[in-house]
Amino acid sequence: MLAEALLRGEEVELVRKGIELAKGGDPQMLRFFLDRILPKDRPVKIDLPQIRSAEEAASALSAIIQAVAGGEIAPAKGASVASLVAGLHRFVDITDLRERIEALEAEIEQLSPET
Repeated sequence: MLAEALLRGEEVELVRKGIELAKGGDPQMLRFFLDRILPKDRPVKIDLPQIRSAEEAASALSAIIQAVAGGEIAPAKGASVASLVAGLHRFVDITDLRERIEALEAEIEQLSPET
């Protein structure tokens, strides 16, 4: 509260001074402004196959690794995209298992004698 009271009315002058320091080459002030101006999350562009199977998920992960290795995207971005692919792969697996279980249950019902 005290700091806020002391700075009240000085905001414009402080920002101008900060900009002046950043333009003058002050690395800390430059980093301060860039951290606030540039967006933290930028879109990542990678051509990935459609993921409907384990093989397609493996192809997508391979494409991500190649993009990271080729310097097209940063490793942290690659890890984030790989996490999305892994989540989608789990969903595809669960859906596939559900369909297989339902098919087996239908077969069992057809083979069971009616009571």
